Amino acid sequence: MGFMSNPAGGDGGFTPFLKYNAKAGRFYTKEDKQGAEEFEVSNMTAIFDLENIKTGWMLFNPGVAPMKTFDPSLSQAAPKPGDGFKRGFELLAYSEKNLLGLREFSSTAGAVIDAMNHLYDAWEAGRGGNPGKLPVVKCAGVTPVTNKHGTNYAPKFEIVSWADRPAEMSVDAAAPTPAPAPVEIKPASGHVGPPSSTSDNNVEF
Repeated sequence: MGFMSNPAGGDGGFTPFLKYNAKAGRFYTKEDKQGAEEFEVSNMTAIFDLENIKTGWMLFNPGVAPMKTFDPSLSQAAPKPGDGFKRGFELLAYSEKNLLGLREFSSTAGAVIDAMNHLYDAWEAGRGGNPGKLPVVKCAGVTPVTNKHGTNYAPKFEIVSWADRPAEMSVDAAAPTPAPAPVEIKPASGHVGPPSSTSDNNVEF
């Protein structure tokens, strides 16, 4: 699957963010209006557009817009654009109930990337039995990961159901061809088992 190269800092509207604080083990977002304050997402359950996930180089600095340069494809990395950039991913997530609509989820944290690698594998295993559907993903908890930099918390993602692509997540371009298995951005520290991809009629998103 190919991606457009997208240097950061362009003009125009932005999709509100969904972010994960690995030190706290919590997700945050905010309303789509000027001056809105961040709030914690108490039920992190949403449709994830794994079909159109992007990887690339990202630079996050406080108080300024993030800088991002995306890879040409999941199997081909773009050249590193400069000092301070880290490997990361970006995708769209949607939940009117839990996220207040469409949100852009990205991260360069190793604990999050490991979790996304496992989630991507589960999506690839389950999408053949759910044609035309996107996964409804829930964060079922967090796992502490301790290293020389201290303790971070890795999210545990599970596919709890499958849903039609919402209109808010429509793709303007032609439907992409099936994506090749991605080159892992950072080797997983350990296998936690594939998330469940069974349907759950009580899922709220």
